[in-house]
Amino acid sequence: MALVAVPLLMLSCIKAEQANTECDIEAVSLHLETPTDIFYHEYDTLQTVISTVNDIVFVIRSYAHVQSVPVTFRVTSGASIYMKNDDGGEVPFRNGSSIDLSDERVLHFRIVSQDKAWSRDYSLSVVHDAPGEGDLSFGFEDYHLDASGKYYIWDAPSIFPDGEWKNGNPGFKISRSSAKPLEYPSTPVSGGGPDGSDCVKLETCDTGPFGRMVKMRIASGSMFNGVFDVSNAITDALKATQFGSPFTHKPVQMTVWLRYERGDDYWNKEGQSLTGVWDEPDAYVVLYRNEDADGGRIQLDGNDVLSSPNIVALGRLPHHYNEDGTDKLSDAPIHGVTNEWQEFTIPVEYRAEIDAEVLANNGYNLIIGFASSWQGAYFMGAIGSKLYIDNIQLICE
Repeated sequence: MALVAVPLLMLSCIKAEQANTECDIEAVSLHLETPTDIFYHEYDTLQTVISTVNDIVFVIRSYAHVQSVPVTFRVTSGASIYMKNDDGGEVPFRNGSSIDLSDERVLHFRIVSQDKAWSRDYSLSVVHDAPGEGDLSFGFEDYHLDASGKYYIWDAPSIFPDGEWKNGNPGFKISRSSAKPLEYPSTPVSGGGPDGSDCVKLETCDTGPFGRMVKMRIASGSMFNGVFDVSNAITDALKATQFGSPFTHKPVQMTVWLRYERGDDYWNKEGQSLTGVWDEPDAYVVLYRNEDADGGRIQLDGNDVLSSPNIVALGRLPHHYNEDGTDKLSDAPIHGVTNEWQEFTIPVEYRAEIDAEVLANNGYNLIIGFASSWQGAYFMGAIGSKLYIDNIQLICE
């Protein structure tokens, strides 16, 4: 009896592993025999899906045609995939099954967690690329609250592939979940533009006790095109900010209306006030090669957005720099942005020749970026610094 009781006692002390509650799509891949007949790059057939995305869109060449395509989903551990029918029902989906993605159809899927208690809906579609005229005009009048009602999102339909500007608001939600929508770093200002239209305000904000604990004491207001992966916002904030989207034209200058209110005390990452240092705003245009020699994807992030050797062209507000090219903190900024609205022209300077064929085949990515603190990516700046932006025009050759 004793010999039987011992293993039973040990088993009673081992808690059964709980079933997973997550129900996310982590990646989607389309399987084609000759991917570049349909896509610009082979890697375009695979998409990593960040946690805030529900609508998964693949962009193909304007003349390409797809119909029955095998699809594979990578989902969170233990989760099940169901494909929804037109009649509202659903059937289990087996990875590698072919689905009809012709005519830009939108298909719907439901992911159910391992414990069956949670589910999440996604859409999947393939759309044709429609290159624009080249010159771009941006306003900030199309915006709405996110699904949680916590922060604002700005639309840029037919300009960026995913139709949205990105910023750090989703990360700020983690550190200051009690903040109201107009207390976030990137917010709209109704009628606040130089012509009476709506504009955007980027403000450097205090991230509160949680931000101090993880040594991310400030959050610079930002606006850019690309991807903000909120799942990495705490573990690797620089990597979480991924800049740029494909562009098939050669930019030569950006004009934009700006005004700036500088915050009082400049903080370093340790939360120390630096005397003799003034905060400064940032605005820039970058064009970079998005594929390496082996055909792999290149996506600049916060580590190299302004320093990567893949950059072929750059335009930026003037700043002071050290002899080695690093940023020089100063109390005498030269950018010229004041508290009065002014129109700025930022010329784009080229470091390398553009390959016309590569350009026509989405081989370069364009970045347009703004920040209320130019060292905000390193959690340095002055709380209360505000950069107002409106009426952007990108002029192309």
